[in-house]
Amino acid sequence: MKKISLSREQKNKIASFLSFIPDEPYLKIMYRLRMGKKLNLNDPQTFNEKLQWLKLHDRNPLYTTMVDKYEAKKYVASIIGDDYIIPTIGVWDKFDDIDFNTLPNQFVLKCTHDSGGLVICQNKNIFDIDSAKKKINTSLKTNFYWVAREWP
Repeated sequence: MKKISLSREQKNKIASFLSFIPDEPYLKIMYRLRMGKKLNLNDPQTFNEKLQWLKLHDRNPLYTTMVDKYEAKKYVASIIGDDYIIPTIGVWDKFDDIDFNTLPNQFVLKCTHDSGGLVICQNKNIFDIDSAKKKINTSLKTNFYWVAREWP
């Protein structure tokens, strides 16, 4: 079977359509689509198979802190100190809350909960706010539990 490459939007649509399916069968279906072969959860051999197994069987509550970029920074700072943490300029609940006048000329906007939902601004004078808003808002709507059954 051939691997299928899916866009974020396509993954969201499939996840939404298959949301009623329990985690294990869902992971088997998506693995088959993405990897082009059956998922072996009884005796996982590959790194990807082991990751799928962990999604089903390793539910350490600390993981919810570790996957949140903002909370993870606070957690690490509590262990090693603030000196080793890149400063956070701000945290907002929605894109429209951002006051771009208070941001430096160069910055990065990223969602705390996802992977890839970031926008890099190298020059605020030519920054495309509308494009950034579209990307961040799309990312904010993505729930990785439904897309990849990543529960934390």
